[in-house]
Amino acid sequence: MTFIFQKKQKISTLRLREDPVLETTALNTLKTTLGQGQSRDIVERAACEVSDRLCRLDSALSNGDLARAAKIAGGLIGISEQIGLRSFAVVARDLVGAIHANDYVAIAAISRRLIRQGDANLFHAIDYVSNQS
Repeated sequence: MTFIFQKKQKISTLRLREDPVLETTALNTLKTTLGQGQSRDIVERAACEVSDRLCRLDSALSNGDLARAAKIAGGLIGISEQIGLRSFAVVARDLVGAIHANDYVAIAAISRRLIRQGDANLFHAIDYVSNQS
């Protein structure tokens, strides 16, 4: 009996992390128009709203309610664009498209990406309006 040994290949691990991406023009416009205090309050309220909607989106998807999930994701687009989260809005738009196409694999992947982007970007937006002078 003969055994053939092959060199093991290294297995790479993919990181599932989203780096924050802000469009600072929208945030700077808010700060210029309303001042740092009010702009921070608006961004904090928007961040809470986005967080709440992400929870409702996750619940709708878990329950298989795609119509509700598409509506929630559509609402996320408008809110996120107003506070400079354009890349988040793009992912939310992608999710709406996947839902309308009934592409369940894409829905699962895109919804997870949307949650990761929300985690990365919301606190970054609040930090930006709080610390910029």
